[in-house]
Amino acid sequence: EVNILWAAHQVHHSSEDYNLFTALRQSVLQKYTSWMFNLPMALFIPPSVFAVHLQFNLLYQFWIHTEVITKLGPLEWILNTPSHHRVHHGRNPYCIDKNYGGTLIIWDRIFGTFEAEDAKVVYGLTHPVNSFDPIMLQLRPLAHIWNTFWATPGFSNKLSVIFKGPGWGPGKPRLGLPEEIPVVTGKEVPFNPPVPAYINCYALVHFAIIVDLYTELLASVSMLSQGTVLLRIGFIILSLASFGLLMENKSKAGILEILRCLVFVGAYKLGYFRSQFSFLGYAYEV
Repeated sequence: EVNILWAAHQVHHSSEDYNLFTALRQSVLQKYTSWMFNLPMALFIPPSVFAVHLQFNLLYQFWIHTEVITKLGPLEWILNTPSHHRVHHGRNPYCIDKNYGGTLIIWDRIFGTFEAEDAKVVYGLTHPVNSFDPIMLQLRPLAHIWNTFWATPGFSNKLSVIFKGPGWGPGKPRLGLPEEIPVVTGKEVPFNPPVPAYINCYALVHFAIIVDLYTELLASVSMLSQGTVLLRIGFIILSLASFGLLMENKSKAGILEILRCLVFVGAYKLGYFRSQFSFLGYAYEV
Protein backbone atom coordinates (compact mmCIF):
# COMPACT_ATOMS: atom_id res chain seq x y z
CA GLU A 1 0.00 0.00 0.00
CA VAL A 2 3.10 2.26 0.07
CA ASN A 3 4.73 2.60 -3.33
CA ILE A 4 8.37 2.79 -2.22
CA LEU A 5 7.94 -0.23 0.09
CA TRP A 6 6.11 -2.15 -2.64
CA ALA A 7 9.08 -1.47 -4.93
CA ALA A 8 11.20 -3.43 -2.43
CA HIS A 9 8.71 -6.30 -2.18
CA GLN A 10 7.29 -6.67 -5.70
CA VAL A 11 10.10 -8.99 -6.80
CA HIS A 12 8.56 -11.63 -4.53
CA HIS A 13 5.23 -11.19 -6.30
CA SER A 14 6.57 -11.04 -9.85
CA SER A 15 6.56 -14.81 -10.38
CA GLU A 16 3.69 -15.99 -12.56
CA ASP A 17 4.09 -19.48 -11.13
CA TYR A 18 3.31 -20.31 -7.53
CA ASN A 19 5.47 -22.90 -5.82
CA LEU A 20 8.10 -23.26 -3.10
CA PHE A 21 10.69 -21.47 -5.25
CA THR A 22 8.45 -18.39 -5.17
CA ALA A 23 9.11 -18.19 -1.42
CA LEU A 24 12.84 -17.78 -2.15
CA ARG A 25 12.26 -15.04 -4.72
CA GLN A 26 13.26 -11.96 -2.73
CA SER A 27 14.40 -8.41 -3.42
CA VAL A 28 17.85 -7.14 -2.50
CA LEU A 29 16.06 -4.08 -1.08
CA GLN A 30 13.71 -6.00 1.22
CA LYS A 31 15.95 -5.90 4.29
CA TYR A 32 16.25 -2.12 4.04
CA THR A 33 12.48 -1.69 4.49
CA SER A 34 11.44 -4.59 6.76
CA TRP A 35 13.03 -3.01 9.82
CA MET A 36 10.31 -0.37 10.15
CA PHE A 37 7.67 -3.04 10.65
CA ASN A 38 9.75 -4.70 13.36
CA LEU A 39 10.95 -1.56 15.15
CA PRO A 40 7.83 -1.03 17.35
CA MET A 41 8.36 -4.50 18.84
CA ALA A 42 11.70 -3.32 20.24
CA LEU A 43 9.71 -1.41 22.87
CA PHE A 44 8.09 -4.57 24.26
CA ILE A 45 9.79 -7.77 23.03
CA PRO A 46 13.17 -9.02 24.32
CA PRO A 47 15.68 -9.30 21.44
CA SER A 48 16.23 -13.04 21.99
CA VAL A 49 12.49 -13.73 21.80
CA PHE A 50 12.17 -11.56 18.71
CA ALA A 51 15.09 -13.30 16.96
CA VAL A 52 13.59 -16.75 17.49
CA HIS A 53 10.07 -15.77 16.44
CA LEU A 54 11.39 -13.93 13.38
CA GLN A 55 12.94 -17.19 12.17
CA PHE A 56 9.79 -19.19 12.97
CA ASN A 57 7.72 -16.68 11.03
CA LEU A 58 10.12 -16.88 8.08
CA LEU A 59 10.14 -20.68 8.07
CA TYR A 60 6.36 -20.87 8.38
CA GLN A 61 5.87 -18.71 5.31
CA PHE A 62 7.91 -21.08 3.14
CA TRP A 63 5.47 -23.99 2.93
CA ILE A 64 2.39 -21.87 2.17
CA HIS A 65 3.74 -21.09 -1.31
CA THR A 66 2.11 -24.08 -2.99
CA GLU A 67 -0.90 -24.97 -5.10
CA VAL A 68 -0.78 -28.61 -3.99
CA ILE A 69 -2.56 -28.04 -0.66
CA THR A 70 -6.18 -26.93 -1.01
CA LYS A 71 -8.12 -26.20 2.21
CA LEU A 72 -7.20 -27.03 5.82
CA GLY A 73 -10.62 -26.94 7.47
CA PRO A 74 -10.94 -25.04 10.77
CA LEU A 75 -7.28 -23.98 10.62
CA GLU A 76 -8.29 -21.59 7.83
CA TRP A 77 -9.92 -19.37 10.48
CA ILE A 78 -6.72 -18.87 12.46
CA LEU A 79 -3.62 -19.58 10.40
CA ASN A 80 -2.33 -18.16 7.18
CA THR A 81 -2.70 -21.14 4.84
CA PRO A 82 -1.70 -21.88 1.24
CA SER A 83 -5.23 -20.96 0.18
CA HIS A 84 -5.10 -17.56 1.90
CA HIS A 85 -1.61 -16.81 0.63
CA ARG A 86 -2.54 -17.72 -2.93
CA VAL A 87 -4.99 -14.84 -2.76
CA HIS A 88 -2.23 -12.53 -1.50
CA HIS A 89 -0.14 -13.41 -4.58
CA GLY A 90 -2.97 -13.05 -7.07
CA ARG A 91 -3.32 -10.24 -9.58
CA ASN A 92 -7.09 -10.74 -9.85
CA PRO A 93 -8.92 -7.57 -8.78
CA TYR A 94 -10.44 -9.39 -5.77
CA CYS A 95 -6.93 -10.38 -4.58
CA ILE A 96 -5.31 -6.94 -4.52
CA ASP A 97 -4.23 -5.70 -1.05
CA LYS A 98 -5.57 -8.77 0.75
CA ASN A 99 -4.35 -11.36 3.28
CA TYR A 100 -1.25 -9.63 4.63
CA GLY A 101 -0.75 -12.06 7.52
CA GLY A 102 2.50 -13.98 7.87
CA THR A 103 1.62 -16.79 10.27
CA LEU A 104 -1.85 -15.79 11.51
CA ILE A 105 -4.83 -14.72 9.41
CA ILE A 106 -6.82 -13.36 12.37
CA TRP A 107 -5.41 -9.86 11.88
CA ASP A 108 -6.73 -9.65 8.33
CA ARG A 109 -10.13 -10.81 9.57
CA ILE A 110 -10.09 -8.16 12.31
CA PHE A 111 -8.92 -5.26 10.15
CA GLY A 112 -10.95 -6.00 7.02
CA THR A 113 -8.21 -7.08 4.64
CA PHE A 114 -9.23 -10.76 4.50
CA GLU A 115 -10.44 -12.35 1.28
CA ALA A 116 -11.19 -16.04 0.79
CA GLU A 117 -9.95 -17.85 -2.29
CA ASP A 118 -12.72 -17.83 -4.88
CA ALA A 119 -12.15 -17.52 -8.63
CA LYS A 120 -9.03 -19.12 -10.11
CA VAL A 121 -6.04 -17.09 -8.92
CA VAL A 122 -3.77 -15.71 -11.62
CA TYR A 123 -0.34 -15.00 -10.15
CA GLY A 124 2.09 -12.17 -10.71
CA LEU A 125 1.93 -8.39 -10.98
CA THR A 126 -1.03 -6.42 -12.32
CA HIS A 127 1.35 -5.18 -15.02
CA PRO A 128 3.57 -8.23 -15.77
CA VAL A 129 7.28 -7.66 -16.25
CA ASN A 130 7.66 -10.27 -19.01
CA SER A 131 11.36 -10.75 -18.44
CA PHE A 132 13.72 -13.20 -16.77
CA ASP A 133 16.41 -10.56 -16.24
CA PRO A 134 16.96 -10.44 -12.45
CA ILE A 135 18.61 -7.00 -12.55
CA MET A 136 15.68 -5.49 -14.43
CA LEU A 137 13.21 -7.20 -12.08
CA GLN A 138 14.93 -5.58 -9.10
CA LEU A 139 15.29 -2.06 -10.51
CA ARG A 140 12.24 -1.61 -12.77
CA PRO A 141 9.85 -0.40 -10.03
CA LEU A 142 12.38 2.10 -8.73
CA ALA A 143 12.84 3.49 -12.25
CA HIS A 144 9.06 3.76 -12.57
CA ILE A 145 8.80 5.69 -9.28
CA TRP A 146 11.67 7.96 -10.32
CA ASN A 147 10.08 8.79 -13.69
CA THR A 148 6.61 9.27 -12.19
CA PHE A 149 8.02 11.47 -9.41
CA TRP A 150 9.53 13.95 -11.88
CA ALA A 151 6.56 13.82 -14.24
CA THR A 152 4.02 14.60 -11.48
CA PRO A 153 3.46 18.32 -10.78
CA GLY A 154 3.34 19.73 -7.23
CA PHE A 155 5.51 18.88 -4.23
CA SER A 156 2.73 17.18 -2.24
CA ASN A 157 1.83 15.09 -5.29
CA LYS A 158 5.47 14.06 -5.68
CA LEU A 159 5.51 12.86 -2.06
CA SER A 160 2.27 10.97 -2.73
CA VAL A 161 3.95 9.15 -5.60
CA ILE A 162 6.43 7.76 -3.08
CA PHE A 163 4.25 7.15 -0.05
CA LYS A 164 0.79 6.36 -1.42
CA GLY A 165 -0.24 3.23 -3.28
CA PRO A 166 1.27 2.13 -6.60
CA GLY A 167 -2.04 2.86 -8.32
CA TRP A 168 -2.35 6.41 -6.95
CA GLY A 169 -2.48 9.43 -9.21
CA PRO A 170 -3.55 13.08 -8.71
CA GLY A 171 -7.23 13.20 -7.81
CA LYS A 172 -7.42 9.49 -6.99
CA PRO A 173 -7.89 7.71 -3.61
CA ARG A 174 -4.77 6.67 -1.69
CA LEU A 175 -4.75 3.17 -3.22
CA GLY A 176 -5.93 4.21 -6.66
CA LEU A 177 -9.16 3.34 -8.43
CA PRO A 178 -10.25 -0.33 -8.28
CA GLU A 179 -11.70 -0.10 -11.79
CA GLU A 180 -8.22 0.65 -13.15
CA ILE A 181 -6.88 -2.74 -12.05
CA PRO A 182 -6.43 -4.78 -15.26
CA VAL A 183 -9.16 -7.37 -15.83
CA VAL A 184 -8.15 -11.02 -15.41
CA THR A 185 -9.92 -13.65 -17.52
CA GLY A 186 -8.31 -16.73 -15.97
CA LYS A 187 -6.87 -17.73 -19.35
CA GLU A 188 -3.63 -15.77 -18.97
CA VAL A 189 -0.48 -17.70 -19.94
CA PRO A 190 2.73 -17.11 -17.94
CA PHE A 191 5.59 -15.47 -19.83
CA ASN A 192 7.61 -18.33 -21.30
CA PRO A 193 9.10 -17.69 -24.77
CA PRO A 194 9.83 -20.86 -26.76
CA VAL A 195 13.53 -21.73 -26.90
CA PRO A 196 15.32 -24.72 -28.46
CA ALA A 197 15.82 -27.75 -26.23
CA TYR A 198 19.60 -27.39 -26.39
CA ILE A 199 19.34 -23.88 -24.91
CA ASN A 200 17.30 -25.28 -22.02
CA CYS A 201 19.92 -27.98 -21.43
CA TYR A 202 22.79 -25.49 -21.72
CA ALA A 203 21.19 -23.09 -19.22
CA LEU A 204 20.45 -25.96 -16.81
CA VAL A 205 24.04 -27.23 -16.85
CA HIS A 206 25.51 -23.78 -16.35
CA PHE A 207 23.00 -22.97 -13.61
CA ALA A 208 24.14 -26.13 -11.80
CA ILE A 209 27.73 -24.84 -12.05
CA ILE A 210 26.65 -21.50 -10.57
CA VAL A 211 24.88 -23.28 -7.70
CA ASP A 212 28.10 -25.20 -7.02
CA LEU A 213 30.18 -21.98 -7.03
CA TYR A 214 27.62 -20.26 -4.80
CA THR A 215 27.61 -23.09 -2.28
CA GLU A 216 31.41 -23.09 -2.18
CA LEU A 217 31.35 -19.32 -1.68
CA LEU A 218 29.05 -19.67 1.34
CA ALA A 219 31.34 -22.31 2.84
CA SER A 220 34.53 -20.24 2.46
CA VAL A 221 33.32 -16.62 2.64
CA SER A 222 35.03 -15.96 5.98
CA MET A 223 38.42 -16.90 4.50
CA LEU A 224 38.15 -14.81 1.32
CA SER A 225 39.10 -11.21 0.72
CA GLN A 226 36.30 -8.71 0.18
CA GLY A 227 37.42 -8.21 -3.42
CA THR A 228 37.17 -11.94 -4.17
CA VAL A 229 33.72 -12.17 -2.58
CA LEU A 230 32.46 -9.18 -4.59
CA LEU A 231 33.93 -10.64 -7.78
CA ARG A 232 32.15 -13.95 -7.23
CA ILE A 233 28.85 -12.27 -6.37
CA GLY A 234 29.14 -10.04 -9.43
CA PHE A 235 29.81 -13.07 -11.63
CA ILE A 236 26.79 -14.92 -10.22
CA ILE A 237 24.54 -11.92 -10.93
CA LEU A 238 26.01 -11.61 -14.43
CA SER A 239 25.35 -15.30 -15.01
CA LEU A 240 21.72 -15.10 -13.91
CA ALA A 241 21.19 -12.08 -16.16
CA SER A 242 22.78 -13.93 -19.09
CA PHE A 243 20.63 -17.02 -18.50
CA GLY A 244 17.56 -14.79 -18.40
CA LEU A 245 18.40 -13.28 -21.78
CA LEU A 246 19.04 -16.74 -23.22
CA MET A 247 15.64 -17.95 -22.00
CA GLU A 248 14.05 -14.88 -23.59
CA ASN A 249 15.69 -15.62 -26.95
CA LYS A 250 17.28 -12.16 -27.03
CA SER A 251 19.46 -11.53 -30.07
CA LYS A 252 22.47 -10.31 -28.06
CA ALA A 253 22.30 -13.06 -25.43
CA GLY A 254 24.95 -15.13 -27.22
CA ILE A 255 27.49 -12.31 -27.15
CA LEU A 256 26.98 -11.74 -23.43
CA GLU A 257 27.22 -15.48 -22.77
CA ILE A 258 30.53 -15.77 -24.65
CA LEU A 259 31.95 -12.88 -22.61
CA ARG A 260 30.65 -14.47 -19.41
CA CYS A 261 32.32 -17.78 -20.23
CA LEU A 262 35.63 -16.04 -21.02
CA VAL A 263 35.46 -14.24 -17.66
CA PHE A 264 34.74 -17.57 -15.96
CA VAL A 265 37.67 -19.39 -17.56
CA GLY A 266 40.06 -16.52 -16.81
CA ALA A 267 38.94 -16.18 -13.19
CA TYR A 268 38.99 -19.95 -12.71
CA LYS A 269 42.55 -20.19 -14.04
CA LEU A 270 43.63 -17.37 -11.71
CA GLY A 271 42.07 -19.09 -8.70
CA TYR A 272 39.26 -16.61 -8.03
CA PHE A 273 36.65 -19.35 -8.49
CA ARG A 274 36.75 -22.74 -6.86
CA SER A 275 34.46 -25.74 -7.04
CA GLN A 276 33.47 -27.90 -4.11
CA PHE A 277 34.46 -30.82 -6.30
CA SER A 278 38.09 -30.51 -7.37
CA PHE A 279 37.75 -33.28 -9.98
CA LEU A 280 35.32 -31.06 -11.92
CA GLY A 281 37.90 -28.30 -12.50
CA TYR A 282 38.93 -29.48 -15.96
CA ALA A 283 35.31 -30.20 -16.93
CA TYR A 284 34.31 -26.66 -15.94
CA GLU A 285 37.02 -25.18 -18.12
CA VAL A 286 35.83 -27.31 -21.06
